[in-house]
Amino acid sequence: MYPVRPALQRYGWGSETDLPDLLGFEPDGGPYAEAWWGAHPGGPALAGTAGEAKPLDAVIAQDPEAALGGESLAAFGERLPYLLKVLAIARPLSIQVHPSLDVARAGFAREEEAGIPRDAPDRVFRDDNHKPEMIIALTPMVLLSGFRKPSKVREDIAGIGGPVAERLATLCADDQPDGLAAFLRGVMADEEAPGLVSDLAFVGARRGASANLAVAAHAASAYPGDRGALVALAMNVVNLEPGEACFTSDGIVHSYQSGVGLEIMANSDNVIRAGLTGKHIDVAALLDVSVTTPGEPFRPAVTRDGRATHYAPPVREFGLAIADGGEAVFGSGPRMVVALEGEAVVRSAGEALTLPRGGAAFVPDSDGPATVASAGRAAVAFVPLSP
Repeated sequence: MYPVRPALQRYGWGSETDLPDLLGFEPDGGPYAEAWWGAHPGGPALAGTAGEAKPLDAVIAQDPEAALGGESLAAFGERLPYLLKVLAIARPLSIQVHPSLDVARAGFAREEEAGIPRDAPDRVFRDDNHKPEMIIALTPMVLLSGFRKPSKVREDIAGIGGPVAERLATLCADDQPDGLAAFLRGVMADEEAPGLVSDLAFVGARRGASANLAVAAHAASAYPGDRGALVALAMNVVNLEPGEACFTSDGIVHSYQSGVGLEIMANSDNVIRAGLTGKHIDVAALLDVSVTTPGEPFRPAVTRDGRATHYAPPVREFGLAIADGGEAVFGSGPRMVVALEGEAVVRSAGEALTLPRGGAAFVPDSDGPATVASAGRAAVAFVPLSP
């Protein structure tokens, strides 16, 4: 068992205080967006071992079978299959989508062959993996996930008024087999669309505006003139209360708007963006891999087992549980434990490790079953390969 410290990502949309408060360090006035407890080469956690700190991916590479277990090793190779994060969102994230496994592998190989550095701003495929993900709200959160009925989008667009709105409204037809693809192309191609974003910010801020207009207007205010706010208007608004979850599969366009959440995903950092960002945008690539037909956001199954609440996304790479106010036992495999509220004590292989709030531990497969005793709440990530 290894105590671990997360890698911190300081993106511009991050909160100045939420992650410093969780992790117990003094803020410096800049944004802290994400804490990563994982082994992605772009930001591995640091694991305490033999009196020093080593990147977790290097620790796993020393003995992959001991760290991951034979079942995970056979299914996913010599890497931790998941990446666990806390996101602290002060302003909206980009409109984005994640590629399928086949698309990620082909895109990564193509960009490697082209010699594009993996940290280049215009690099799309930073690894060869897909990125299904699930978020659990730690505070109230607002998300956008997938597209709603075109007729509903048309109503809100028409409510903004003006010739640009009229043009875009004509592209929102319920009988189109590709859903809102024509609307998305129109938003990106219309030279006057940035002006409509300013009108959206004004109309959506009015009292009595629809929920979608209000959320899109908030995005428009955070990113003046950004066409992504019009894309946001076409999406489903999801309001999560603490403890509620939403799952995003490959190809589902999404954007997290506000709040603090615990996120787990396949071990990838592949993101294709279409707005609400200063980063690289590739609208054509996004449309190539996105589901643009209307669909409801996916809410994963949630079950209670003793002192643990289990969230079951429809993937093999990861599962997640929240242990609260008592003891919960977790089977073998590679596990990551993070104390979210109060202390947590992790016991495995005759060893006990006490985690303060914000503290974390990686429990390798070779340690066998682990018991997590939490005074408050602790997150436990694992690989649910076996029934």
